[in-house]
Amino acid sequence: MVRIHNKNLIILLLALLMLVLVTGCGGGTKETGSQTETPANKDVDVAALLAKGKDLPGLSYDSVTTTAGMEPFATKVWVKEGNMRVEMDIPEGGGKMISIVNASEGVVYSYSSDEQVAMKMPLEQSEVDTTTPQDYSESMDAENMKYIKTETLDGRECVVYEVTDPDSTGKVWILKDYGIPVRVEAASEGEEMVMEFKNIQVSELDDSLFQLPAGVEVMDFGDFEMPDMP
Repeated sequence: MVRIHNKNLIILLLALLMLVLVTGCGGGTKETGSQTETPANKDVDVAALLAKGKDLPGLSYDSVTTTAGMEPFATKVWVKEGNMRVEMDIPEGGGKMISIVNASEGVVYSYSSDEQVAMKMPLEQSEVDTTTPQDYSESMDAENMKYIKTETLDGRECVVYEVTDPDSTGKVWILKDYGIPVRVEAASEGEEMVMEFKNIQVSELDDSLFQLPAGVEVMDFGDFEMPDMP
């Protein structure tokens, strides 16, 4: 099973992201490309912008989470019609850990690229983070988002929004063409975190990405029960 990160850290990050994305989203970033601030940009229809993120045919991206004092945590993700494939490198040349989320079955299959055995378990029991950029867009409240600027980030035009709260600050960069975030910054009580969605590609994806390779044995953990403690 893929562990997306330290459990307490993930809980804090998700809490901060919800604050950022519900109230609009401080922190700095290395800026690349041009910045444009005009009345037209300030009057961007946020609801229409976010609506672009709905019903995409398929989405792939690199997810990178960076927390002060820790190594960046990276995964490669593919998403299609609620199904998801998540890949992460296993340390010391151990191949890749792959998790396939089957939305219709409500299960997750996890296996190593070097093994022929996959673990199957209910989605609610897994620790695979199934939150996508589209989910973040759907969580945002357009009425509470404060426009900062339009900026080119990694060669793609983004609209940047900010929120300042007594307990935290944050920013979110939203792709102007697809209405989904490519970067989220959050800071609270001295904790600074950045989540980035890089190399975003919107296209049709082959169904084979969300299927187990032929010959992989499946071990079903759905009925697994912990033994009673004495």
